[in-house]
Amino acid sequence: MSSTSRSAASRLVPALAFAIVLGGSGCDTLFPSAKMGAGGGAGDNGGQGGSQGGNVNDPASYTFNTPGAAFPFPQGHAFAHCALQTYNAGDVATAYTNWKNKFFQGGRIVRPENNNDTASEGVAYGMLIAVYMNDRAMFDTLWGYATARLNGNGLMAWHYNSGGGQLDGGAATDADEDMGWALLMADKQWGGGPAGQATYASAASNLIGAIWSHEVDQSNGFVLKPGDNFGGANQTNPSYFAPSYYRLFARATGNQGWMSVVGSSYSILGKASGANGLVPNWVNSQGSGVPGPGNDPNGLNFGYDACRTPWRIALDYCDNGAPEAQQYLAKIVGFYASKASSGGLGTIKDGYTVTGAAPTPPLGMYGAGMAFLGPAGVAALSGGHDSLVSDVYSTLVYDTTAQLNNSGVFSYFNGSWGVLSMMTLSGNFWNMAP
Repeated sequence: MSSTSRSAASRLVPALAFAIVLGGSGCDTLFPSAKMGAGGGAGDNGGQGGSQGGNVNDPASYTFNTPGAAFPFPQGHAFAHCALQTYNAGDVATAYTNWKNKFFQGGRIVRPENNNDTASEGVAYGMLIAVYMNDRAMFDTLWGYATARLNGNGLMAWHYNSGGGQLDGGAATDADEDMGWALLMADKQWGGGPAGQATYASAASNLIGAIWSHEVDQSNGFVLKPGDNFGGANQTNPSYFAPSYYRLFARATGNQGWMSVVGSSYSILGKASGANGLVPNWVNSQGSGVPGPGNDPNGLNFGYDACRTPWRIALDYCDNGAPEAQQYLAKIVGFYASKASSGGLGTIKDGYTVTGAAPTPPLGMYGAGMAFLGPAGVAALSGGHDSLVSDVYSTLVYDTTAQLNNSGVFSYFNGSWGVLSMMTLSGNFWNMAP
């Protein structure tokens, strides 16, 4: 990925994204499957661990399940430090099926809004979704697509057109780390590897080694680089910070240097998060906002990159109880909850300045879609805002079903984050290799 390549503007669909304006009781009426349960776990006053439970059907009822897996869908896995709300595994399965039917085409993940091109990011999202939904065939197909397109650094070149032509030979770190995590999970889920290829464990080790060598600024504080050919301490992307991944990378490879990446990520996040957790899309190592690739001025705003940050940080709190994660989540969840309580989810916009004001249009002109609301809901699992979790879940159910053919709602980017968030909210995304 080059410094002038990818722009978050490609994710902004010029149509008003749907968000339900709900109060606490509205979701009970419209979405019975999302009603609050009476089980254990954290309530509106906070708390840690446990699960309020959900409708977890027999795995045999889902035909996409690969036989012999260690963790067939659904799992409803209880986090150590976050409490699940009531959910319905059937909702998650439907969202996944709709996503796969729409975006998994020709052995790759397509972006219809971008002339059916393919980004390594999408391939990685597909691998994450596939391993937790226990769809080995899709996983192996996507990993095969990636390995056929490795650049000289052993990382997938990030951008291809609809005809298969390479548009950029650089790599994108968020995609690479998501693939690395997915491969580690595949080793636990299925073991072995694709027929005639390296094992998942071996492939993960090689990929994580390439990320370390080419996408970590080891000379300037172990700052995560956004790609293999640009950035570092002068320009990084907080939405790529995945500290829960790096803890596992350190254990899986024996390279304790990854713990320095955990430290640098939280240091930058702390400096960049301000009062509301609204981190810029792009920052330097001091946490100051900087223009994005191509000198994009929205690098200084909380937009279609930064919206993903709460999800990645929530994983580290829910699985590992990281206090730095909890500090950040308290800020961003407080911001979202304040907006929702004053007028419902429909008042939340698809972009803000770092102080919570309206940015320069078109960013912030539309209602927040699943890429914003999904990570917000997952972050709220950290406790104290059950109604936000419930309302977000209900909205995701609606947007991944009734809005399936609305390209302004179920777009590639929003749809991907809707499914990933629903999986996490239902205990179907966690560290299988603690």
